[in-house]
Amino acid sequence: MIEKFLARIEDNYYFHMVAICGFLSLLFFLLLDKKKRRDHYILVPFLLVMLVNFYEVMATFMVVNKPINEIFHRLLTDEPFLGWNAWVYNIFYYQVSKLGLLLLIGINLKKALSKKIVLILGIVFLLYCIYPYFSKTYPIHGIQQPILYFLGNTILIIASGLFFMDLITEEYFIEINPLAYLPFWYITIIMFHSVIVFMADVAIEYLTFENTRVYYMFNLVSRVLYVILLSVFTFLIFTGKNFISRTVHT
Repeated sequence: MIEKFLARIEDNYYFHMVAICGFLSLLFFLLLDKKKRRDHYILVPFLLVMLVNFYEVMATFMVVNKPINEIFHRLLTDEPFLGWNAWVYNIFYYQVSKLGLLLLIGINLKKALSKKIVLILGIVFLLYCIYPYFSKTYPIHGIQQPILYFLGNTILIIASGLFFMDLITEEYFIEINPLAYLPFWYITIIMFHSVIVFMADVAIEYLTFENTRVYYMFNLVSRVLYVILLSVFTFLIFTGKNFISRTVHT
């Protein structure tokens, strides 16, 4: 079993980079004092890095361990087991991580109206997340979840836009250098990643059947952006603050 698992990840460089970020983030987080570990500006990015590592390991494990995969499959549906691990990504990537990223953007907003909009987006998305567990059209174990993909990316694009509106209107942001502000960088990456994935999902049928080269390009860019995002989170945990510079901010 271990040999099969290692064989699956041997040439998976994305998995390797995610694992490196996970190991370093855990190490840096443990080296922080207790006060900083409880700081949501650090805790949420740390939990997101751990979440990505968890579902990547779990998704690979489900491929090599069919009996365990089938047990989870039976808990989710009565349909025949086909050996897919799509449910892992549908739950932990397309649902949990999207909500986590939305939360991260929300805690960086300053305007009360922007925070309320993000809260409403989160509630709407959370309510929809319940639907695939009972749906026959788009079951949670299915390989295609177009509405879930659309909503997950859309809420992050909207929330990112609200952050940038705050960035140019709120006094707090006007007084700082955005280039030295780590949330500026990771929210920018979240927005670009969401836009890339959104465009790929909209044209998924054309790309997978008519232009696979472009499909693989979208997939590669998406993965590179996600590794960069995790790297920024890791750096934030290492520094223990939102700013690259030594200037102290709250």
